[in-house]
Formats: sequence, structure tokens, C-alpha cells
Amino acid sequence: MAYQQKLFVSAEPASSGSMSATALSGGGFSDGNECGVKGFHHFALPTDASSPPSPDTPQVGPQLALGAYGYQQMSDSPGHFTIQLLFAPRGKQSLVLSRTLGTDGVAVEIEGPHGLVGGAHGLPVTWNHPTTANRDNAMRIDAVGGGSAEVSLPVQALCPGYQGASVMKGLLAPIDSRNTITGQPAYTLTVSVSDPGIGELRRTVRSAVSGDLLSASNLVPLDKPITRP
Repeated sequence: MAYQQKLFVSAEPASSGSMSATALSGGGFSDGNECGVKGFHHFALPTDASSPPSPDTPQVGPQLALGAYGYQQMSDSPGHFTIQLLFAPRGKQSLVLSRTLGTDGVAVEIEGPHGLVGGAHGLPVTWNHPTTANRDNAMRIDAVGGGSAEVSLPVQALCPGYQGASVMKGLLAPIDSRNTITGQPAYTLTVSVSDPGIGELRRTVRSAVSGDLLSASNLVPLDKPITRP
């Protein structure tokens, strides 16, 4: 789970996003045509993808979790969200992913009480570990060390009327006076990828989960008290 957020922002205008799907300057396409839709995901995710994770359920096969994420806006450029993706094979077998994380890239959705707040698909990814691909242009992720990558969501991918700083605040879980998380964030952040390497490892380890999709969200398990550092 991600509890290390960065927020560098001052007053800003509302998002310049569109109510239609548009190409983004850094790569990928916005989901503007889905603004306000509840439960929208670019990839057909299972229903439990929008449920808080169980902290005690043993998991076999490839895993994806969100690391640090935050929003940044410099005075001379539009703002953007940066999201760290953490991959793990959860076993002795390696997880081998394409450098681009499948042919469709990364999909990101932010949903609030009134539906989709912003999102995009086909987003490019920057790898932190491993840093280089093998001869097949694939990234090999071992059990020791895992894998780490980053994806950027520009503010133009937000629906009209939303501000990056306000959305970022909504992505944080509420806390009490002792800094203990007391509920779920107002906005749900979901990141998903579809890569053949995910399905291949699942078949190899005989995982109960099938298919090439892997997703993670900012929802937190509340079975036990969680204190944000």
C-alpha cells in the first residue's frame, strides 16, 4: 500500500481536460468520454478489484501494488500525477513482462462518489528496476528485489471542473489525531495492466486466478489499525 505521497502545488485553475477521449502529449489517451460513469475501467477488471484488499489472504502468482504516488505542478508546466508500480512474482519463478507492459500500456482511473473523475489508457511506463530489457525486450522480475516502474497521469486527463491538488487530497485516506487511518479515500485510484507474462506465470504456478490482467488500487485493508508514517 502507498502512504508516501508528495504534494507540490499552489493555487491552480480547474482541469483543462475534455469530455471526449483525447490524445495526451506524453503518450496515451484520456478517458474523457467516460467522465461521470461509475465503475468504468479500460480493462475488464474483476468485481473485487474495487474492494479493499484482505491483509491475511495468502496470494500466489504475480502481484501489483501501488508504491508512492502524488501530484506535482511547477509554475511553468501543467501538473501531473506520478504513480509508482511495484511488481512481485510471489514465488520462486520469475515474472517476465514486456517493457511497455503489454500492447495497451498502463490504464489509470480515478473515481469519486459521482463517477469517473479522470483517467487514461495506453500510458507509457518508466522502469526503475530492472532498468534494462533482455534480448526479447522483456523485463525479468525476480523474487528478490521485485520490480519497480513509474507512470505519469497528466492533469489534462482529469474531467472538466476538477483540480489536481483537490483530487490528490481525495486520494488520501482519512486519519484521526493519532495518525491512524479511519476509512477509505474519497477517490479511488486504480492502475491496471494486461501483459501475456502475467497469465504465463499464473499458469506455471497454478494460480487460482487466470488471465493476463493485473491491477492495484489505493484502497486500504481496515481489518487492523493502520498508522500512516
